[in-house]
Amino acid sequence: MQGVITQRLAGLGLAAIMTLTAAGGAVAVFVAGGPGENLSPSGGADLLIDLAQVGNSILWTSVAGRVATVETVGWPSSDGVHDLGGALTIEAPPNQTAGTVNIGEKPMTVEFTLDT
Repeated sequence: MQGVITQRLAGLGLAAIMTLTAAGGAVAVFVAGGPGENLSPSGGADLLIDLAQVGNSILWTSVAGRVATVETVGWPSSDGVHDLGGALTIEAPPNQTAGTVNIGEKPMTVEFTLDT
């Protein structure tokens, strides 16, 4: 299971860099170092989104415009027999400048796509 997490994190880091480059700065990505850990900004994500973590909830405010989508990925898990991917939610927030994310656990990544 540890190998799965390590491979996913390496892929996510590369994907985050490619997404940030391709979007011209319109995407803010936050990544946790491990299960249960708090999120850290990738690149200049904290210049686009103010993020506060309270327990398993994430409170966010955009400082760079309207947020079109929020994509949250949870940690993969295994019962020793079955490997399950992490939870994935993609939402268009009703309030495009602030909101809350709560998937019942501290997520692996949260990605904010801003309107350009």
